[in-house]
Amino acid sequence: MSYIEKGTPMSNKINSYCVLGTASPGDNITSYFVIRKSEMKSRKHGTSYLHLELGDASGRITANLWDSNDYDLFKPGTIVKVQGTVQTYNSVNQLAIRKIRKCTEEDSVKPSMFIPTKQIDIDSLTAQLKKKISSVKNSHLQALLNSVFDNEDILNRFIEMAGGKLWHHAYVGGLIEHTMSVVSICETMAEKYTLADRDLLITGALLHDIGKIFEYGFDKGFIDFTDYGRLVGHISIGAHFIANKIEQMENNSSFPEKLKHQVMHLILSHQGKLEHGSPVLPSTIEAIILYYADEMDSKANAITHIIERDSMYNRNWSQYITILDRFIYLPELSANTEIKIDQEENKINNKISEQKDNIPGTLFDFE
Repeated sequence: MSYIEKGTPMSNKINSYCVLGTASPGDNITSYFVIRKSEMKSRKHGTSYLHLELGDASGRITANLWDSNDYDLFKPGTIVKVQGTVQTYNSVNQLAIRKIRKCTEEDSVKPSMFIPTKQIDIDSLTAQLKKKISSVKNSHLQALLNSVFDNEDILNRFIEMAGGKLWHHAYVGGLIEHTMSVVSICETMAEKYTLADRDLLITGALLHDIGKIFEYGFDKGFIDFTDYGRLVGHISIGAHFIANKIEQMENNSSFPEKLKHQVMHLILSHQGKLEHGSPVLPSTIEAIILYYADEMDSKANAITHIIERDSMYNRNWSQYITILDRFIYLPELSANTEIKIDQEENKINNKISEQKDNIPGTLFDFE
């Protein structure tokens, strides 16, 4: 399934359901969501209930389904129509569900409508990718890159895939956007530090996250791990994929063994630390540059998202960011009002009118 409209920049406005990104306590909303998580839990007096995480193209929210313990009816990947009120519990938004039902064919709702997207000029990024490959002068490395990206299926996966599940570049097209940003940083560093092999560094930058095209999938209506991805991880997947590509090339040409080891090292070490998933530490100048370029771009993208998300609440500091073990200062955005305008436009266009009165009927009696 394709999530990209060719020839036009991607935008979150192509998604039909973007309610949660602007939901505030007290909001009464009626909309479609995909169930991201579903967990059976027990109350103090012994009865069971379902704890859900609902998502749309703009965010996530938890909800408890007190009057149902039917996991099979509301399992992850199920698309539901929900009416409820946004509340806060322990300073976190929750959705108090009044009505819920599974979607039917008559609703004409597709999983792709819940996948996060962002304004990205995918054609420009693809052109940049091909230009960088052509700029690699080492014939072995250019042949390797061509063997990967000349494959139409691989290229399509690469330009559509998200760069992460939740933390950074977690939207359609995020992988190629992140990759080309890392390439740009590496290019600058190679010009400054001439001991670094520019062709090797650019090759590593282009291939460092190639395993993510197999690690993630969109089939459930949200970015999630494939079985292969959860079992093996993108670093090992990518290293194995590139090793196979080189082996196939060696049947027709002699790919230098030392160069092969250096390419593999770049992929295997790019997350920088053993506790972050890399089985080896960066041990060449190219690997160290690649690690910090990857770190810089991924964290800057994630923090940008936090600033854009939390600035709408008119405060000086973000929510506490557990993964960073800190709060993020929110700068004045008066000089860049486009963010706030987009948020308000999104709220007006996508949020369904407040329901001032409960619709009569039972929990599941819901059109």
